[in-house]
Amino acid sequence: MLRILTLSFLLILSSIAIAQSLLTEEELEKQEVYTDFEKALKNSGEVVILDLSSQGLTEIPKNVYRFRNLQVLIVSDNQIYELPEGLRKLRKLQRLYIDHNNIENLFFDTSDDRNFENLEEIYAGYNPLKTIPENLKDFQLLKVSLAGCKYLDLKVVFTPLARILSLESLDLSHLNLDTIPFEVANLAGLRSLDLSSNPAMAWDTSFKFISQNKNIMELILKDNKFSRVPEEVKLFDRLQSIDLSNNDKLKLPDVIETLKGVRFLNSLTLSNCKINKLPKNIGELKVLWELDLSHNEIAFLPREIGGLVQLESFDLRYNQIQELPEEFAYLLNLEKLYLSNNPLEFMPEGMSNMKDMKYLEVPKKTLEKDVRKSLDDWFPFAEINYIKTDEQQEE
Repeated sequence: MLRILTLSFLLILSSIAIAQSLLTEEELEKQEVYTDFEKALKNSGEVVILDLSSQGLTEIPKNVYRFRNLQVLIVSDNQIYELPEGLRKLRKLQRLYIDHNNIENLFFDTSDDRNFENLEEIYAGYNPLKTIPENLKDFQLLKVSLAGCKYLDLKVVFTPLARILSLESLDLSHLNLDTIPFEVANLAGLRSLDLSSNPAMAWDTSFKFISQNKNIMELILKDNKFSRVPEEVKLFDRLQSIDLSNNDKLKLPDVIETLKGVRFLNSLTLSNCKINKLPKNIGELKVLWELDLSHNEIAFLPREIGGLVQLESFDLRYNQIQELPEEFAYLLNLEKLYLSNNPLEFMPEGMSNMKDMKYLEVPKKTLEKDVRKSLDDWFPFAEINYIKTDEQQEE
């Protein structure tokens, strides 16, 4: 009897510990997302993710404080104008999405050290904010998004930002910046910087300046009307990932020639760039692990594509590719290959040597029958998905 009572007691303690612990990103992905506030209230102790986005709200419900285990709160795309006082009681809150609202001033009550002690990410973009509160430096914030806050006072807003010593990811997209403020270069912990949709930026000068931040590993530069990438990009000592999506004026041979000088570049995104022909020097980016060329107008891959021998993930969706060159089979490290929404008919038999393949996405309609029959033999341990084209799915 004593053993049973002891076991029961331990199970109760274990349940309490689990209830009190913060979930990891992977664990959060498996949680139920509550979108009905009244329904959520009936299960308030179980609610970890609450999504009230696009519900025409003018305020966050005042009794939101009842969700004591809430770790993700999403109230995006409403007409909210301020944050409620009760928000401070959400001691487990990790992520706060308040973007696309009417918030002019952010106020976070930090009179108690436990308030917002677990808050790591704030998405405050597309609000009429003019600045951000000084006390954000008291949080252990890892990510802040100010995307599209066009009323920001750029002369003062970066001073409080620079005091968030824990900050690793900063989104300054859609701000019409013409230069990078010096405070950004001083964010010693910064790993990821999003400067998308700032086409007026003086890029040569700005790149030279922010390259002084020796820890930046990711640059997101979408929709900036680039024709080239400044040579100063080579000054980033630890840069690993560049996203150049939605830059449809790129002179690709010149861009690749420049990127060859980025020593540790392992991820390159060139989706939606209206690319219709890949230059031969694409094969010289030999350290790439990930390459995204989706949503372009590519009809043929050059033989030199076989030079990307380190490539593990290759996204070629939504192009005009009918066949892959024999040299494609040299990409022996490929684990994920996306070929759907192409008029693809042929895949070289040498691809059967790609023993690491884990995921393959191919068009359902156009691929020759003998190739389809061979895929299971070629990639016995891979998940193979035959995808209908968008037109087929609409039928």
